[in-house]
Amino acid sequence: MKKFKKNHFLFSLTVLAAFLTACGGTENQSATSSTTDEEAAHAAEQTISVGVLNELSTGDTLLVSDIGTNTAMSQYLEGLYRLDENNQPEPALAEETTVSEDGLTYHFKLREDAKWSNGDPVTAHDFVYAWQQAVNPDKAAPYSYMFTSIVNAEAIINGEMEPETLGIEATGDHELEVHLIGPVSYFLGEMAFLPFFPQNQAFVEEMGERYGTSSETTLYNGPFTLTGWNGTNQSWKYEKNDQYWDADNIILDSISVQVIKEVSTALNLFESGQLDDAILSGETAKQYTSHEAYVVEPEARTNFLEFNYTDNPIFSNADLRAAFSLILDRNELASTILGNGSIAAAAFVPHDFVSNADTGNDFADDAGDFLTYDPEKAKELFEAAKEELNMDKIEIDLIADDDETSKVVSQYIQGELQNNFDGLKINLVNIPKNNRIEKGQSGDFDIILGGWGAILPDAINLLDILNSETTFNNGPYKNEKVDQLLNDAETVNANDPNARWQNMLDAQKIMLEEYGLIPLYHTAEAHLRNPKLKDVEIHSVSGRYDYRRAYVAE
Repeated sequence: MKKFKKNHFLFSLTVLAAFLTACGGTENQSATSSTTDEEAAHAAEQTISVGVLNELSTGDTLLVSDIGTNTAMSQYLEGLYRLDENNQPEPALAEETTVSEDGLTYHFKLREDAKWSNGDPVTAHDFVYAWQQAVNPDKAAPYSYMFTSIVNAEAIINGEMEPETLGIEATGDHELEVHLIGPVSYFLGEMAFLPFFPQNQAFVEEMGERYGTSSETTLYNGPFTLTGWNGTNQSWKYEKNDQYWDADNIILDSISVQVIKEVSTALNLFESGQLDDAILSGETAKQYTSHEAYVVEPEARTNFLEFNYTDNPIFSNADLRAAFSLILDRNELASTILGNGSIAAAAFVPHDFVSNADTGNDFADDAGDFLTYDPEKAKELFEAAKEELNMDKIEIDLIADDDETSKVVSQYIQGELQNNFDGLKINLVNIPKNNRIEKGQSGDFDIILGGWGAILPDAINLLDILNSETTFNNGPYKNEKVDQLLNDAETVNANDPNARWQNMLDAQKIMLEEYGLIPLYHTAEAHLRNPKLKDVEIHSVSGRYDYRRAYVAE
């Protein structure tokens, strides 16, 4: 079992806004038009239909481990804070927040009008219960390590103390106090992430093992409720939650969701008016770039190849890993195979994600480019690896998701490896994303085509996957120097921005130079979205979409 580690997320996203006086008239006119559209929308039945790529994995906030389910839960659940349109935390259930001078104690006053969908009030006790469950080793919550900034959390996770000793207490029905082991300047940002959301203890205990396995065994406190999900089906709905404290300002009455893994199916449904949001890729995406409904949404995510170092010793061979990286033309993969706005990876952390607060430099610019395409060198290294391993033939399973994008990417990788390396056979295994995640966490793989998306805008949020003690480092890739640098960035240098920045640059450099993981591309999604669908809030981190203010203009 992997040891859970301390994992802190700092964020330094700089948001710049410039307003020109000359544009004042246009801005006012747009605001008036928008208000009129919203008023008309309130008076009409508002329903939309959207396509997604993957099934829901769980209804339990403590067990979620994928962005798709995270995005879904963001529609029907709410925590102390949420992320705004600039990926910065803003109050949700927290009406007032007070922080002690030493930064060790947070006091939250909760909204008294917040309710669960069964009519129960949302109270401070719901947070205490959920957080104690999150660190309970019996729960095996994948993100429990995020709680280790809280008093006693690490000892509880390691089975050395009881969950009830966690540094959180309800000082009243709507008063919550949290005690930290050290100041954490980004703590409020963590409050917008699902594992920190509340759970209704009475309901959870009533459902028992069935909790979160269907829409009927899950409770809601967000703008919408989830309906029609039986735990495995590929369609469901978000219905407006009349118990939500801000229900009067929610315009959409329902959102129908379909899992659509074939681009042609999504396109046909969009063109026939049965879908308001379709995800595109490949040639289809390139053909629709001039369409009025076409939009590209970058994600703070890196997709990569991950090796099983524990059970397949051949991956300890540096020449083999280097050969696998050098044979792949990332520009061709991003522009030709994907064609959806994704960017070829030159390193692990993408451009336009986070900047140095002192210098303004982009992290990726300071890091430089590492990943190159050199097929001749790759072939030399592969032959050297076979000699070092004393193997004439190598057979490897490559596991990837079963949506169309993952299929074409994995087929491209399979072809490039097999066609260029004599004696290599790649068995391609495409399975549902939930199963791929399960295989990764159980170590049942040779190579996985996976990815790591940011929850908050900070380089450590992406780079922490390189730490050998992180739950989601499945290989695990392990380098003691990388572990030390990342730990220093989160502890001894947490309040020294320049030293912390250099720690992260150095950690990435070491991993890339030894090809510990093989970054491929930084993801983006190409969509056809109904131009009448307004005010969908898009996030590049965590839950991708927020429909709280969305509406269909008539």
